Amino acid sequence: MIILMLILTVSSVTADIGYFWHVTDFHWDHTYMSEDLSCNDVVETYGLYGDYWCDAPWKLVNDSVEAMKALKPDPDFILWTGDNTPHTSDDNVNFEIHDAILGNITNLLKDVFTTVPVYATFGNHDYFPHNQFPENGNLLYNRSYDRWKSWIGEESMNTFLRGGYYTLKTATGMRIVGLNTNLYYTSNKQTGTTEDPAGQFAWLEQVLDAAKVANEKVLVTAHVPPGVNPTPNRVPWMYPQYNSKLNDIFINYTEQIVGMHFGHEHSDNFRIYHDDAGVGVLAQFCAPSITPWRYKFAGRTGPAHNPSFRLLKYDRSNGNLLDFTQYYMDLPEVNKNNQSEWKIEYNATTAYGLVDLSPASMAQLVARMKTQKNHEFQSFRKFWTVSVNENYEESCDEKCHAGFYCNSRHLEKDSFENCFNGLTTSAAPFPQNYNGFTFSFLVICSTFITQFV
Repeated sequence: MIILMLILTVSSVTADIGYFWHVTDFHWDHTYMSEDLSCNDVVETYGLYGDYWCDAPWKLVNDSVEAMKALKPDPDFILWTGDNTPHTSDDNVNFEIHDAILGNITNLLKDVFTTVPVYATFGNHDYFPHNQFPENGNLLYNRSYDRWKSWIGEESMNTFLRGGYYTLKTATGMRIVGLNTNLYYTSNKQTGTTEDPAGQFAWLEQVLDAAKVANEKVLVTAHVPPGVNPTPNRVPWMYPQYNSKLNDIFINYTEQIVGMHFGHEHSDNFRIYHDDAGVGVLAQFCAPSITPWRYKFAGRTGPAHNPSFRLLKYDRSNGNLLDFTQYYMDLPEVNKNNQSEWKIEYNATTAYGLVDLSPASMAQLVARMKTQKNHEFQSFRKFWTVSVNENYEESCDEKCHAGFYCNSRHLEKDSFENCFNGLTTSAAPFPQNYNGFTFSFLVICSTFITQFV
């Protein structure tokens, strides 16, 4: 024990430790307390910092960024993974409203973090009409590039203006790859039939090939993650051919990719890629949202969740993710007190009993989560909704557990459904005609629920 402690102490001293923030899904509702365009139910008492039925008011958006500054004013960089506009019908907004929202949040980040680079990517709600990112350049890319070029660099101009994606190297030598995965989203009807929308797949392979030759470490960031939505409809976020292609690319460059960070889901989630031998080789992390908005449709209501942002700790010498701390706001409490308070929700290695957040460590965690009633899975369920008060064990039955576990272990639909059916005794089998009519029906049904992210 003494020798182990000594080794750990020496290692911690010699490691070149860096930090970065990840913030996502602000979803600012500029009509909160007036038209309430995003609210899914009647708000009986308006909270200063928002309501679970609604998207974030400016008070919450501004306070979250100011809190990040107070907690860690000098991170190496910030990941901002999109979705900044409210959940509302296209009839209620237009391009100029979306553009103004993006401009205001950009200015907020620049004013608060004056010298910190922000690596921004688009969310599906940032485009107008919602979700419909085209395969070519457009006004959103043009205006956003003018705002973000001081962060992402002029060398990123061509790919950004063509498809909203880019790459650059950080001051410590790690390569950032900012993707526009909204091009692959099932709610985007502008794509789905094209082999490589905006040429992003070919470009990504070229970037990763060059990184391999140059022995660079790569951090991938984007909004919509590959994988299967674990609840409630259990379908992929992406068109199946795009989900498979992106996963294939990632799995071919496991020696280069050291980090994968996404938003979109509003919940605290992760997925682990495994090789043919079952060994964890890549870890994907999805950060929870700033907006507390919960969906409601057709008799189904999504869980409440608290606003949250994430501080990540990594080794600058190799890019490896060591840990992260999740901060959150207990929304009912701060509204009751009319005073902001951001608290530590959990520290990842401590909460899950891990030495680091490497793919190997995360794969061990996933293996332990296969048992529904163990500590790790119950902690995961609590963190999923950012510590909203509920009985997490009783509220998650066999199907619920299977959906979460299989989501963390299987990023393709076929393997996910085999896992799910194997863990559930009463679940109806998944439809087999995945690439035909049945999948189209599932996507149509899931379109309603995917409007919430």
